[in-house]
Amino acid sequence: MLKPLITAYLRSLQDELRRQGLYDPDTLAEVESHLLDSLEAGLASGLSPVEAQQHALARFGPPILLAQQFATQRKQPMQKLYFGLALAAGLLIAFVDAQPHWDDTGITVFALLLTGGVIGLLVQRRPWMFGLAIGLWLPLYYIITKQDFSMLIVALFPLAAVYAGYGLRRLVRGTLHSA
Repeated sequence: MLKPLITAYLRSLQDELRRQGLYDPDTLAEVESHLLDSLEAGLASGLSPVEAQQHALARFGPPILLAQQFATQRKQPMQKLYFGLALAAGLLIAFVDAQPHWDDTGITVFALLLTGGVIGLLVQRRPWMFGLAIGLWLPLYYIITKQDFSMLIVALFPLAAVYAGYGLRRLVRGTLHSA
């Protein structure tokens, strides 16, 4: 049975899901299954094939809105968890660095870079927020306790690392999807 409207809809939805980093073949297959069920119900009720397709697609709404619904359902809880982890890691790194006998800048910088890179691999959007969540605590401590504003430069390390991880993730996902 020809179903060009549903095929075009699914292609558009697939493109939108890929654009948002949410593409999953199982999700697309599930949407296709529901659309075909709706198409069959429309045909059984006496609609023409084109009318049945239009009716099925109208129930789902535009692909961009459906993709946004998927994004809201899938991204929000995990992104909040990652943000909490970024805050906790940044606070822990600042706490350790603030200890009176701690004097190992290399380990502190490594911890900021490693944490930022890992978080960057996980986040879906707004990587700058995650970089700042990790990296602002240490400079803030030095500004408050020693009035040392030069430590603001330290916030750039996790920020750069988060963007590096974020960019790597997007590059790998883009390469895998285009193959």
